[in-house]
Amino acid sequence: MKILNFTGRAAMDEAAADYVANLLEEKPAAVIALPTGETPLGLYRQLATRQSEGTVNLHAARFFNLDEFEGKGIADPGSYAGFLMANAFGPMGVAPDKLRLLQGDAPDAEAECRAFDAAIAAAGGLDLAILGLGRNGHVAFNEPGDDWSLETHRVRLTESTRAAQGGLYADPGDVPDHGLTMGVATVFKARKLLLLVSGQGKDDALQALLCGKPDPNRSVTALVGHPDLTVLRDVSSVGAGNQGLATRGSATI
Repeated sequence: MKILNFTGRAAMDEAAADYVANLLEEKPAAVIALPTGETPLGLYRQLATRQSEGTVNLHAARFFNLDEFEGKGIADPGSYAGFLMANAFGPMGVAPDKLRLLQGDAPDAEAECRAFDAAIAAAGGLDLAILGLGRNGHVAFNEPGDDWSLETHRVRLTESTRAAQGGLYADPGDVPDHGLTMGVATVFKARKLLLLVSGQGKDDALQALLCGKPDPNRSVTALVGHPDLTVLRDVSSVGAGNQGLATRGSATI
């Protein structure tokens, strides 16, 4: 596990973009899974800017998303797919044929999950999964107590996860009760993992990962033992804890 601390979001965002750019330089047709939420927005802005400047080329890469609300399609403003189209894929100029997003409005959720995993396999597997961290310690929609042996599957969302969707839903009561998510087993098979950690209330979940002991109530700890895990942490919003890690204003990964 490689852990890098940053003194602000801008430096963390730049380092995350460097990480993706380096991967694409090595493998232009890399297969990448992207998260939703506030944390990766700076990364997406960086990549869009670099794409327009010609310093990164995203055109050959293929993209998947990590999770989606059940019942929500890409045209729904409350969908994660719609969020990514508006904040990542659209600004980055990613062509539709390079995307395979979970269809939350599929008539058969279980069949959609199986088809999604089949699409990942057909693409050669994930080269990189970029992850955020939920306050309850989840990655994607793998909630506390979820079965880590599962691949993409339907899951019941916790109230804390539903309450954290203020960016998409003005009324928390409108947030769907269920979602579709890459399972821990799917995420863990990615050849590289990049975990972005920023925002209040995530210290305990991150410390659980850094302690190196799997905890069924925090799916982020399922990443312990992955052969290529990099954690980028903004210590201006998430404490550095007692790890004795160097704090950086910027980094090349």
